[in-house]
Amino acid sequence: MASRRKNLIIICLFFVVLLMAVGYAAFAQLLNIGGDTTISSSWNVRITNIALKSSTSQNPNPVGLGESPANLPGGGTNPTYTDTTATFYSTLQAPGDSVTYVVTIANSGTVDAKVKSVDWVDDYDNLDNTYDDSPIIYSYSFPDRNNVLVAGSGVTTVEVTVTYDSEVTSQPENSALEKSATLAIVYEQAA
Repeated sequence: MASRRKNLIIICLFFVVLLMAVGYAAFAQLLNIGGDTTISSSWNVRITNIALKSSTSQNPNPVGLGESPANLPGGGTNPTYTDTTATFYSTLQAPGDSVTYVVTIANSGTVDAKVKSVDWVDDYDNLDNTYDDSPIIYSYSFPDRNNVLVAGSGVTTVEVTVTYDSEVTSQPENSALEKSATLAIVYEQAA
């Protein structure tokens, strides 16, 4: 009887070892999960136009007072722009003169966006909320600052005004009246 019991224990141990070997083999197999992902969005938020809205001067961007256009900021031309900056060149003649431009920003990409910041770039390439290069004062208004520019069709505008300080009591040199300023616009993805 003792040998029968021994044989039964050996058979049970054999099945336990066999069961453990099968379990290990089942869990030791390599699991391979694969997949491909493609992102097909495009980012295209930029300044698309600068238009003259109003002016107290007949020609706010003249070639100059007898000077070559190459000697004037911007060559005496209309404002210029890139995707993220707008540079304004104005020649004003008398205190109180002003000119206002409308800067158009459009989103033709596939991602909703918004304007994160609008700042003047000073003479040292630093961002600044104000730009007062006496006697010329540059200012902007951006009431739609928090609006989302919808993907493919969103448009907003920033109005920029260049003013000859009305409190100036003596006429400065012409070079002081021919100033340029650059507005930097930063965009971000809308949440």
